[in-house]
Amino acid sequence: MNPITVASFSDALVAGNYVRVPDDWFIAVGDVVQSTPAIAAGRYKDVNLAGAATIVGILNACNGQDLPFAFGGDGGIVLIPSAFEGAARTALQGVQKIGRNALSLDLRCALVPVAAVRAEGRDVRVAYQSLGSARKLAMISGGGIDCAEALAKSASGAQFVVSADEATLEADLNGLSCRWQPLMSRNGVMLSAIVRANDQTSPLPSIYLALYDQIQSVLTRDACPVSLSNLKPNWPPRGAKLERAFGRSLFEVYGQSLLAIVSERTGMTIGGFNGRAYNAAHPSHSDYRKFADSLRMVIDCSKYEADGIETILKAARAKNLIEFGLHRATSALMTCFVKTTDDGGHVHFIDGADGGYAMASQELKSQGSSNVGASA
Repeated sequence: MNPITVASFSDALVAGNYVRVPDDWFIAVGDVVQSTPAIAAGRYKDVNLAGAATIVGILNACNGQDLPFAFGGDGGIVLIPSAFEGAARTALQGVQKIGRNALSLDLRCALVPVAAVRAEGRDVRVAYQSLGSARKLAMISGGGIDCAEALAKSASGAQFVVSADEATLEADLNGLSCRWQPLMSRNGVMLSAIVRANDQTSPLPSIYLALYDQIQSVLTRDACPVSLSNLKPNWPPRGAKLERAFGRSLFEVYGQSLLAIVSERTGMTIGGFNGRAYNAAHPSHSDYRKFADSLRMVIDCSKYEADGIETILKAARAKNLIEFGLHRATSALMTCFVKTTDDGGHVHFIDGADGGYAMASQELKSQGSSNVGASA
């Protein structure tokens, strides 16, 4: 497989830029069971961590391979070459164990063959968008991951389910952290959006690009929810207790975090780490907009702009072109996967506060759609 890498997100919405994933690959699925009640109880950060852990655990287990993945707020998916099937299975089991022990959350996990979703009439296609000189983000089309998530929840997909047992070892979640304060909106609204085309005959219907262009015409400013002005570390680091539960040492959690703050505030390079350069890369290394069998965005906009976007989407829904879900909040959450602090060595998962994607998914489901990747 030789995926195409495009420079702009608009180009990531063009079907011709995607290539088919081989039949012998797998779709690793992990999502939080009963995420909605957990979010209602104020545990949306824990839910985000559990969702991101699915991705991090697998990537760490697969020798640092740059595998395609997508973060969905309360879950994640990773596309797995057949050579890494065993490693991915062990990682999913290990993530389940950590979810129960450290987060008191259950995760539903599965390894679904790409061939199985193709047998259901769906496909799995991949493209990449460049996020800078050394980082790229996978985009996935074809309906295959929605199908895999549905199979993971159904009796017909029981043979694909992955379950931990007493002998399971905890997964390696090195690099997963949640040390930042919530990202406060600079413009008034953090809008989480999931848009899904009703046309399932095409791997990537043209309506997505048309709607994205309309949305861009409404936005009058930078909509990335991550900026240097709202990127504020916590001391003690936010999520320190959970990181310690993942097996990190005191220095890894508290010492490194303190040195990072000192470097950022003074401009000093400490042990090869430059806090200001690292922080400056966060906006471009975030996954605030992506395509994963639906258009998904968390954007920082004004109330006027959010209303305009909702009007555009309602008009498309009235024509039976799409279904959508929106969630408005005043902040967003950022969960980080940092293999290295070098440019390209880190990626940042973005979700709206108060369960942005999960709540948008619930609204989408209420319109009649059933498989959008969130767990009720």
